[in-house]
Amino acid sequence: MRESIGKYISSISKYIHRYINKRADNYNLNTHQLHILQILYNNEGISQNGLVERVRTNKISISKSLDGLLEEGYIEKRKNEKDKRIKNIYLTEKGHRIRTQIKNILKDVTEVLTNNFSKEEDIVIRKLLKKMSDNIYEEINL
Repeated sequence: MRESIGKYISSISKYIHRYINKRADNYNLNTHQLHILQILYNNEGISQNGLVERVRTNKISISKSLDGLLEEGYIEKRKNEKDKRIKNIYLTEKGHRIRTQIKNILKDVTEVLTNNFSKEEDIVIRKLLKKMSDNIYEEINL
């Protein structure tokens, strides 16, 4: 019997979270908040629902992560001018100031994961992991 792919993915995920959380602790951030900041650096003004779609998680998880980012002063919420029910998320000056550090943490974890990979292996693993992610996401959202 072959070993479960999920076993390896779960283990890798756990170690990634520990690595990122350790590095992000200096900023009172966690892995989920780093990923939200990364999205905001390229999509400032995105709505909370837009974040839910981009992160592929639920509203409660996004809300908790945003609350922490608000509390730390990294983001602010503003009412959408066209639809007052929608709040858009913007980075504060403090959020902008740590952009390089956040990008470096995420770049470094990728470098650790792909250490000793050839360029071809790197391309293949990314394609396969994306495909696996899409497969499981589609399965649970039928």
